Amino acid sequence: MNWLNELKVAFLNKNDNKINELLDNLPTLKTRDEMFEALAIFEEITNYAKEEKNKLTNEMRKLKQTKQFLPKQETSHRLNISF
Repeated sequence: MNWLNELKVAFLNKNDNKINELLDNLPTLKTRDEMFEALAIFEEITNYAKEEKNKLTNEMRKLKQTKQFLPKQETSHRLNISF
C-alpha cells in the first residue's frame, strides 16, 4: 500500500499513532495529483486534531469544575503499613 493510502486508512480509523508515524516519514510527493490529494488529507487531519483538542479542553474544564465543587479535605489520612 502506498503512503497516501496508508494515511487515508489511518485517518479513517482515527489511528493517531499511525497518522503521526506517517507524517514523521513524509515521502517526496512526485505528481501534482499526489500533492493535492495529500493537501486535502492534511486539511482533514488538521480539522480532526482541532476537534480532538476542543473535546479535551472541554473535558479538562469539566474536571476542573468538578474538582472545585468537591469539598477539600483539610488533612489527608494515610495508613502507615510498614513491618
